[in-house]
Amino acid sequence: MCLPLDDTAMLCWLKQQVRVIEVWREELACRPEIEIAMVTRLERHYAWLTSEIMRLDTPRRAA
Repeated sequence: MCLPLDDTAMLCWLKQQVRVIEVWREELACRPEIEIAMVTRLERHYAWLTSEIMRLDTPRRAA
């Protein structure tokens, strides 16, 4: 099943996911016990997602 999303809508949704991860990251940092493995996974996913957004958004900026 394919959703009828254009590139703008997809990028907007992905950027919302980055904001959710940022809030999650802040919440983890406030916990008294730090789960290093979880923080590491979250940071890895954040880095991957932001690099993918930049990759997808770059052709749009050049146009």
